[in-house]
Amino acid sequence: MKNNLIEQKKSIFLIIFYFFGLIVGFIIFKDYGIHIEEKYHRLNGHYWLNYISKIFNLSELQAITEYKISKIYDYTLSQVSYYNKWGVIFDVPVAFLEILLNLEKINEIYYFKHLLSYVVFLTGSFFFFKILELRYKNFYLSFLGLILYLTTPRIFGDSFLYKDTLFLSIFTITLFFFLKSIINLNYTNLILFSLFSALSFNLKIFTILIPIIFSIILIIQNFFNKKNLFFLNKFLFYLLFFLTFTFIFWPYLWESPIKNFVELFASARKDLIDVRILYFNEYIQNTLLPSSYLINWLFISSPIFQNLLFILGFVSCGSRIVRRLISIENKMDFHDLWRGEKEKVDFIFFFIFISFLLFFLVLNAPFYNGWRLVYFFNFFVIFFAVNFLFYLKLIFKKRKLYKIFSISIFLILISYNSFNLISYHPFQSIYFNNFLTKNIINGFEGDYYGISTKHFFNKILEIDKRKKIKIAVASHTPLQRGLEAFPVNIQKRFEIVGQEYVIADYIYKNNISEVNINLNKKYEIPKNFSKIYEFNIKKLLIYEIYKLKS
Repeated sequence: MKNNLIEQKKSIFLIIFYFFGLIVGFIIFKDYGIHIEEKYHRLNGHYWLNYISKIFNLSELQAITEYKISKIYDYTLSQVSYYNKWGVIFDVPVAFLEILLNLEKINEIYYFKHLLSYVVFLTGSFFFFKILELRYKNFYLSFLGLILYLTTPRIFGDSFLYKDTLFLSIFTITLFFFLKSIINLNYTNLILFSLFSALSFNLKIFTILIPIIFSIILIIQNFFNKKNLFFLNKFLFYLLFFLTFTFIFWPYLWESPIKNFVELFASARKDLIDVRILYFNEYIQNTLLPSSYLINWLFISSPIFQNLLFILGFVSCGSRIVRRLISIENKMDFHDLWRGEKEKVDFIFFFIFISFLLFFLVLNAPFYNGWRLVYFFNFFVIFFAVNFLFYLKLIFKKRKLYKIFSISIFLILISYNSFNLISYHPFQSIYFNNFLTKNIINGFEGDYYGISTKHFFNKILEIDKRKKIKIAVASHTPLQRGLEAFPVNIQKRFEIVGQEYVIADYIYKNNISEVNINLNKKYEIPKNFSKIYEFNIKKLLIYEIYKLKS
């Protein structure tokens, strides 16, 4: 009876916590600017919704989507008919809801998408909490992990922009059912695991590693259990449903499943952007990045204390696994890669993380704008950070001492993250930690997604009351897309003239460039313009405004 009461209190606490989280989202979701890829994703959603309506002969829906597509124009916008291999599991449902809810104003459509993205992020965080509870059987440690998962500055900021944190959320749910399936290989778990594996694969094709890793874990289990046929049947069942769900949720595969499935991987290299990126004050081709690029970015743009706990947790877990591997002996009790179900969970996540990390390093993946492509690594950062705190609990012999220590750690971590969330708002997605000096911090790419454009246009509206204002752009940012954060009457006041500086009233400049600006003068500010404003957060320069001299 007492245990039931405690569990009820914990459930009520979680409900209140998530209700508060939703309230926060409702208050701030319109603070974020429109990022430069939102227009393409809206077009992608209507393109494939139109395709589906043709397949199922939904003439009214077909006519509406064709009209929507005709209105989505931008001379810098990529053609969906060519780049038609992007996943659709978020874009198509949002396009359908846009029509169903009769959303007409462009800025409202985008902000509705921001809110949905945040709700998905909260949902993913709940499954992360359940994973921690499953592993540690400790509500307070799990709740600490949940808070860190939600308040990591770059992750929180991107949670409204849906692109890479959407994958983090779906991937987290996938790992939950991965774990459930390993613990209990029943058909319900396997179907749910295959469903979310397919959704993850739809978003990022490198998720094909998940079925491979799952098969390896089953082989390791079978090495000691000797149930060849049992494990083979379960894996084939999972694989069948994975491929089925992948086909169902990916219209690109409908016409020619095998050929187009292979083409997904063949085009992964072919369609990649080949640009110069700013890294440690040098412009480096993104196909020739140093192997340290990913790790460096992760550590300079994540909270310092989280990084420290992650390193300690990852190293302690890894050293234990290595010791197990060295001492392994066939047919002897406890001489296994893990000792009990808890260590098995650690091994699984350690193995998954290492597999993905090596995958990117070995293939020399062409990253740009930091570690956005692998924001799902934040799952492992927080997991191993909590893992170390759990390990400390086993070391501390005095329970009271551990309680004082854990509360102190909790307060430090939450205070630090909360301070950064507030001080960077609404630019948490370009957060850097305090390791970097002013000169170094501005030697990296900053606002790649152009979310500062909303702040920029508002600033211009403050200082210039004319009905028509011409804006030039001294960066690779398609500034005109950021205008869609505003009502139409505001949009009409601005004319974006690209690099035609000779006819511009103002110039927008940030540190995003696809060329080496030290050699290529494409974005050089003309001498008849002077800087009138720069926007900084702490040491980080976000953008500058230059005005035509009188």
